[in-house]
Amino acid sequence: GMELHTLPCIANTSKVEESGVLDFRLLKGYSAETSGGLMICMKEEDAVAYCKELEDIDEEPAWIIGRVVEDPNRKASIVDDFKTLEVEMKA
Repeated sequence: GMELHTLPCIANTSKVEESGVLDFRLLKGYSAETSGGLMICMKEEDAVAYCKELEDIDEEPAWIIGRVVEDPNRKASIVDDFKTLEVEMKA
């Protein structure tokens, strides 16, 4: 399974969720307002260099957002003390 410690979100969408006005389950990982992108798995020791290379090529940020953990159900989960990463959208 996957254990996520960072949740990239479109800037300010987490504030809307936390306000209680809407419950679109963003902070539970179910909403389309996560910043999208591609999630890949690789050895931890290769991830930092890969992110740097990707940023050098694409001039866009890349993040390590979690880790692979043993889970017989092969499910993804978000840790209790996760952080949100506010991603500014480009015009």
